[in-house]
Amino acid sequence: MFTFEPGLIIWTLVSFFILLILLKKVAFPPILKGMKKREETIKQQLEEAQKTKKEAENLLGDYKRQLAEARSEAQKIINEGKSLGENMRKEIVQKAQEESNQIVKRAQEEIELQKQKAILELQEKIADLSIMAATKIINKCLNTEDNRRLVEEYVSKVGDRYGK
Repeated sequence: MFTFEPGLIIWTLVSFFILLILLKKVAFPPILKGMKKREETIKQQLEEAQKTKKEAENLLGDYKRQLAEARSEAQKIINEGKSLGENMRKEIVQKAQEESNQIVKRAQEEIELQKQKAILELQEKIADLSIMAATKIINKCLNTEDNRRLVEEYVSKVGDRYGK
């Protein structure tokens, strides 16, 4: 199977070296040139990826900072809203208190006015009743003007003593 043939070995070596020289002159330069170009392209892409990564990190930092500012601003707005709401609540409570005080004051004034009217009406009725009683007892009729004056004096004395 394996036999040693020196002619075949020499022709194989000559063919090999010729092929090697041809490859070195014709094929290897474009292959090496393509590999070098590919190496430069990969190196350039790596540099661009590094730049892009740095830019992305910077943008991420900016976005985080802006997000923190937005959260801070939102918290500030919420706090201002709470403060404003509390102030409005206090104002409403104060106005309601003032209005209720005014209503109570008006009611007290109305009560006092009605009390005075009731006292006057009561005095008039007492005067009329007193005149009628005195007329029946004495059976003597004084004139109406004198009767009224006497009763009013009496009622005012009674009012001074008990009513006021």
